[in-house]
Amino acid sequence: METIEKNRNLYYQKQAAEQISNEVSQTLALLTSALNIHLNIGQNMMMNSSSLFMSLETSLFESVSNKFIQQIGNSHIHLPSNFNSNAMNNQTISLRVCCRWFYIE
Repeated sequence: METIEKNRNLYYQKQAAEQISNEVSQTLALLTSALNIHLNIGQNMMMNSSSLFMSLETSLFESVSNKFIQQIGNSHIHLPSNFNSNAMNNQTISLRVCCRWFYIE
């Protein structure tokens, strides 16, 4: 009986974590959409909390080549100099980097 109860609790915790993760993803998408309206080319916005890191930057596609994005700690993203896409060099793009931390015990 104890094992059944433990597994039931674990099931509901995982279900709640998945729901929270989906809601966070939806919130980030809405936030990105709203901020894209107000960010000019070359501007960026960062949000850093104990459970979320988000960076949003608007730039021209030509400036993405060999781009280095520093996150918290020692983590970073480096886009290669031969980055390929169907985008035109003078096309405006938005780069969003997100990291979420959830702990389930």
